[in-house]
Amino acid sequence: MRNRKTAQVHVPYPYLLEKTGRLIELGINPEIFIDAFFIDAARSKDLYRIRDAFAEKGLTITVHGPYMDLNPGSREEKTRLMTVGVYDRLFGVLEILKPRTVVLHAGYHERKYKGDKDLWLSQSLKTWPEFVERAGRTGTVIAVENIFEREPSTLRLLMDEITSPNFGVCLDAGHMRVFSEVDIEEWFAALGPRVAEVHLHDNHGKHDDHLPIGEGSIDFGRFMDLLSKYAKDPVYTIEPHGEDAMLRAIEAVRRYL
Repeated sequence: MRNRKTAQVHVPYPYLLEKTGRLIELGINPEIFIDAFFIDAARSKDLYRIRDAFAEKGLTITVHGPYMDLNPGSREEKTRLMTVGVYDRLFGVLEILKPRTVVLHAGYHERKYKGDKDLWLSQSLKTWPEFVERAGRTGTVIAVENIFEREPSTLRLLMDEITSPNFGVCLDAGHMRVFSEVDIEEWFAALGPRVAEVHLHDNHGKHDDHLPIGEGSIDFGRFMDLLSKYAKDPVYTIEPHGEDAMLRAIEAVRRYL
């Protein structure tokens, strides 16, 4: 197993604004979830205050960007361009926060694309290069997250096309458990050192429940062993829903980190 790590904790931006002191007191490294509405509502002075307050205590910030109604590889050009517009505004926030990673969704869904991976890829390649360049200037890695993908080939195609160190993959253990149709080692073998972040939450294979580790049926011992074998130095993030679940999730993940 690796040297001891710390985990980021999924925290919605409004909660972060209200509970900054509480989170710092608990030693929380936040993965700030900021949706499109709060991108526009975020004030520069608040973002600078958040960045500096966590940095002063040696705590790190990552970001999970918006995803509702967005798709960077949409077959509908109107949707893709809307996504580009939201990402453009998001990067204004990132240029202040300077997070280690920003998680964004890949957008591929087998049924919606009727298996046309080339269409999804060609549309995706219109979107990502501009933001990969901007991420490089910010010192941030874009981590593209698996959602409905049944196997890793589409993410591998995207990684093969964009080889920048500022572009990688976020492997979500919960999504893999619900949607994947292949063994989890295929994901790690295909994506290997491009894994920039992992999301650690549990479920029973039917619904994306976002349970603390150990409250579902995912084999996290194997997941973490494969991560150690194939990946380099990813960000670890837990995604609990609610403060009570957050505290349980933090405690549960300690044994693995």
